[in-house]
Amino acid sequence: MYYQMGETGMHSIEKTPVYLSNPKLVDSVLRCSQEIGEPIVKLNPFRNLLEMITFYYGVAERNDPDELDAFLDNEFSKSKDKYPKLVNAEDIDDFIIQSIADSLFKNNSQSNNEAWMDFDVEKMEEILRNKFFEEYNSKIIHRKDSPKLGKFLYKKDGLPVYEWAGDYTPDLRGVRSFPRDYGLLELYTYTKLQAQAACALSDDRTNMMWYLWCYHDVIEQLYEFRFYDCVGTVYQKYGKEWFAHSKVRGTDFEPILFKWAAYAIHAAHHSETVEARKLKHDLVDLMSEFVLSTAMVEKMPFKEEVVMWLKNAIVHFDDDHEALLQNQIAGFVHQNYQLKKDYETLQKNYETLRGQIEDMQEDHTRTDDEKIDAILKRIYTFMPEDISFDQDAYRLADIWERFSPATQKDIRTSLALYEKMKTPDLAALVFVSSLEREMKRNFFEPFKESAAFKKIKNKFCPNKNLLDVHRALAEIDRHPTLGNIPFIKKAILSQQSKRDSAVVAAFAQFLGKDREAFCSICDAIEKYRLGTKKYTVVKLRNGLAHGDEAVKEGCDERCYHDLMKMFYEPPIQIMFSIVAHSKK
Repeated sequence: MYYQMGETGMHSIEKTPVYLSNPKLVDSVLRCSQEIGEPIVKLNPFRNLLEMITFYYGVAERNDPDELDAFLDNEFSKSKDKYPKLVNAEDIDDFIIQSIADSLFKNNSQSNNEAWMDFDVEKMEEILRNKFFEEYNSKIIHRKDSPKLGKFLYKKDGLPVYEWAGDYTPDLRGVRSFPRDYGLLELYTYTKLQAQAACALSDDRTNMMWYLWCYHDVIEQLYEFRFYDCVGTVYQKYGKEWFAHSKVRGTDFEPILFKWAAYAIHAAHHSETVEARKLKHDLVDLMSEFVLSTAMVEKMPFKEEVVMWLKNAIVHFDDDHEALLQNQIAGFVHQNYQLKKDYETLQKNYETLRGQIEDMQEDHTRTDDEKIDAILKRIYTFMPEDISFDQDAYRLADIWERFSPATQKDIRTSLALYEKMKTPDLAALVFVSSLEREMKRNFFEPFKESAAFKKIKNKFCPNKNLLDVHRALAEIDRHPTLGNIPFIKKAILSQQSKRDSAVVAAFAQFLGKDREAFCSICDAIEKYRLGTKKYTVVKLRNGLAHGDEAVKEGCDERCYHDLMKMFYEPPIQIMFSIVAHSKK
């Protein structure tokens, strides 16, 4: 199905659905029968631009989770009846897309004297003085009669700086003006509010937002017109995967999304929402995952061009914000490719995976956690999604549904890696990551969301020997690693440690009657020995992350089987213990 567009404007949009059926080849050209549907007319819920901006700014200021939920995806929001002014995201998205054209073209709502641009300019200027619009003010000249740049003052970083007579300080890279006054203000306000809502809610509520940004390609306008803050905010919470992986069911691999992910990485860099070092790693990882994916596609145009484009983005990461907008790839559009992940294809591309992992292990600019995270994402890209798995055979049926979807995926992937590829070291690394995740999910995350944690007033720790454990428990954006866990056990059993750190004391109290069970889990992580080399789980994890050849060789079949026994066979059954004593 596609739509024939009728009369469009900022007041209403008319489109007619055309349904396609009976596809057949005629002279090597695909032909379809067409059936014209009933015209659809969408009415803008706002009378003019000021009304829209005032309303959405009010939503941002109230920052009410229910209202943000109804705004972000109204159709499936439980709170939509409370906010009648909020309409289906799909409907308002059409007007946001229309507003881009309305801003860029000379034939627009202002030149045609339409009601959309009929409002009190002084009231608009007043609302735009709020911090919410700071980035917009620095990059867009509001009106044709706005104060112009004054006399030249000096150069900074090679860019001219002018005297500015208005209320706002322009971006040093220059400001833009448009044929219509307040150009792109609808796009800026709407996407900035979307970013705020996405960060307040969960990923499953961002599907309609993803459609606008990544399927309708609005992220290209956000990047081109340097509205970086909204993109950087989303990136800070969801990372590159939100941009690079399709939310459309049945989509396997869509190369253009890697382009949007590269835009998002650079936007996060410019907005300084994420550490530059990590973003550059993300860009390198993005290219590696792209190369690994294309190796499992029979034929894909633009493969070499995209790789070169991504390499250019990496090279110019620190010095040229225009690099991504140059050397564009003509004809590069949305297209889904099915990844071949049969046994023969996996064997053929296994060396590519191994090579990428070895490069990662030797990267001294990354922490162990960052290495493991990047390695796991390579493995996820490589392995099939639909791995068959018999829960009963591994005695996991009783607790399987209590694992997170990511842990379920890890267990399936680990077993498939071991059985199909005969790689106990990679299989073990995936398995160990599921242990770390479930400890975080069942103990550390609930603690940081608890009333006990929120009541802690003093988060200072004078004991240097305790500092790493204290920070792992105290910092919101950080969670204890497997290496921290044995030391956490010692800390919560030490009266001195609890006196030195109110956070440690609060965690010990939070565990309550499950403290003894938690300590037993910590003991198993610290003391259980794996394989003929008698590795601890922590030693195995760290050695595999670093690419330690001795650990890689020592992680043989026996080591992997010992790890499996530790996880779900008596007497340890560590995964059962975690779930049974969960603080969720």
